[in-house]
Amino acid sequence: MRSRPDVELVVLAREGSREAAGVLFDRYWTLAWRAAYAITADRGLADDAGQEAFVKAFSALDRFDENLPFAPWLKRITINAAVDSLRRHRRLEVVHDEVSVFHPWALSESAEDDLRRWAIADAVSALGAAKRVVVVLHYWLDLPLEEIAGVLGLPVGTVASRLARAKDELRGLLEAEHVV
Repeated sequence: MRSRPDVELVVLAREGSREAAGVLFDRYWTLAWRAAYAITADRGLADDAGQEAFVKAFSALDRFDENLPFAPWLKRITINAAVDSLRRHRRLEVVHDEVSVFHPWALSESAEDDLRRWAIADAVSALGAAKRVVVVLHYWLDLPLEEIAGVLGLPVGTVASRLARAKDELRGLLEAEHVV
């Protein structure tokens, strides 16, 4: 069962196979959790958002388009769940004080590159939640500004200005650390 393609697993899960649903969960839990953690910067909220995303995804399998890949569809649901979680906890408008955030890069061959990537990730985690969310959605999860605006329920101009302010703040943080 584990070697079956996603589309077969979705069809089986849609028909009630717990084993197929379990394989999909095992295959994509890390992806969902990391996306949620990148947005929330909180392990508990990431756990909750990831679980919520799977519940929503499995309950909506009848609406899943089998011609599209499963992972991006689940990631979209996870992003929405993580943003909703931040809204529920009123963290989109306050500075979050947790110092670590998901680091989307694998280790490279150069220790200097690794240090630079960790410094960037630490600087992103130091941003206020509203700025951090747009940076993560745009640069780490590759969403265009229009999609980010839709997810956050904001005008595209607001998203663009938050992203610009976040980049300016990141530049200052990284220059202070002599990273750029």
